[in-house]
Amino acid sequence: ADRSPCSTETADSGWAAFVAWQQDARRQALEGVLHWSALYQQSFDRLTAMPPSMAQDTYLENTVLLLSVARKYEAREMDAQQFAQVREQIERQLAARLQ
Repeated sequence: ADRSPCSTETADSGWAAFVAWQQDARRQALEGVLHWSALYQQSFDRLTAMPPSMAQDTYLENTVLLLSVARKYEAREMDAQQFAQVREQIERQLAARLQ
């Protein structure tokens, strides 16, 4: 595949930075330091600032779902176990779609 160095390297480094940030933020959410809804709101904001791509569309779609679920959890409309199950299901679907 012919890859133009400028755009692809910038996009790749942007994705690498996003993934590194997201892993750290997810760890904070798991530890209870960061609200899940804050994680997904920040993910959404960071994603919308990135160059458009199919991966971006897929991540955005899943982030909106996860944000909605996190808000329900934080509003006590579901318990921690239900939230974890739904979150893991959405994350598995995201991983499958990105392959």
